[in-house]
Amino acid sequence: MIEQQKYDRGDIRRLNVVSVLNQLRQNGAQSRAKIASSLGLTRATISSIVAVFIKASLAHETEYIVGGAGRPGLLVSLNANYGSMLAVDLDLDQATVVLANVGQEILWRQSVPLSVGGSSEEGLALVSTLIERALEAGEVRNLKCLGMCVAFAGMVDRELGQLAYGPTSRWEHVPLKKTWEARYGVPVYVENEAHAGAIWGHHLGPRPGARNMVYLSLGVGLAAGVYVDGVLLRGKQGFAGQVGHTFFAENQVLCSCGKYGCWVTEIGAIAVKRKLIEAGVVISEKVESEEGWLDWVHAQARGGDATILKVLEAVAVQLGAGMAPLVQTFNPSILIVGGRIGKLMSLVEPFIREAMLAQTLPIMAKSLQIVVSDSSEDQLKGALMTVFDTLMRNPNLD
Repeated sequence: MIEQQKYDRGDIRRLNVVSVLNQLRQNGAQSRAKIASSLGLTRATISSIVAVFIKASLAHETEYIVGGAGRPGLLVSLNANYGSMLAVDLDLDQATVVLANVGQEILWRQSVPLSVGGSSEEGLALVSTLIERALEAGEVRNLKCLGMCVAFAGMVDRELGQLAYGPTSRWEHVPLKKTWEARYGVPVYVENEAHAGAIWGHHLGPRPGARNMVYLSLGVGLAAGVYVDGVLLRGKQGFAGQVGHTFFAENQVLCSCGKYGCWVTEIGAIAVKRKLIEAGVVISEKVESEEGWLDWVHAQARGGDATILKVLEAVAVQLGAGMAPLVQTFNPSILIVGGRIGKLMSLVEPFIREAMLAQTLPIMAKSLQIVVSDSSEDQLKGALMTVFDTLMRNPNLD
């Protein structure tokens, strides 16, 4: 016999509060009547909850004109300036910190290069400087920080809030949550960067709410975030999605993880740069220091540089070939290619699609949507969404 879970009045009220918050998050400003109708709750219940929101400054009401009669009505909406949130994209060769309000409007942003192979102490000291600047920017705007989420290019122990292991960075067992919560006095959440990208895709991507989705984060490293039936797959230790370190080619290229021929050694940023140089493309020190080689390559390719386009097309074919097993394993409705190399791959998307289709069962590819995201913001937006979702589930209304 299955034991039914029992709820007291406090539990029910909390569930109703969370439901109303999510309704406002997903659908924007609405009347109390609309919220009540959508959730199947009484007007009195909604009015009581909204009154608490307004008292806590979590929401506000604005007047609007109802129909042609000119009767004033009130629309309820979340207060975008209720507080601030921080997101940290901790990649292998750079870190980016953004400050956003509850409306997820970016208010401050800064990046800093990291030394590939440098120690965690050295790298996190640089990132800490950015975090302190971001918090100061929030204080100037009178925005209380509600939390911070770090998207790490490596394996993450979410329960302990640790950077468990970086196959490339070699950072291991870094107690980030414990350290930064003590230092900054705000809740800190730690997430794998591909999982953060997938969270963005699931909530805010090209097909919001997609229940079956694969997000590939392609940068210096390569990993995947996978949703199956609406659930983000994390695995026993939370390390699911390390697809970049699966065997792909007999290329005798040593991967940072210590193995040869990993998929990332053919399509990651280091591989793309290696192939461009082998093809005779000269990437000057000036480009490296002032513009950044990825942006320069993107500009040259858009300008029609045949050599660069040929290299990118070959990488796209290898990307599509590696995607095929993921499609046949997880049967997604949408597959998103993102990360910092996504901008380059957006220029050669047809080659990705063709290579993937050539190795995928037609019935599984028939309704599959493939999207190449040319934004490098996906992980940051997913990190912000993590803080926001936690707030929505556990609002402090005291």
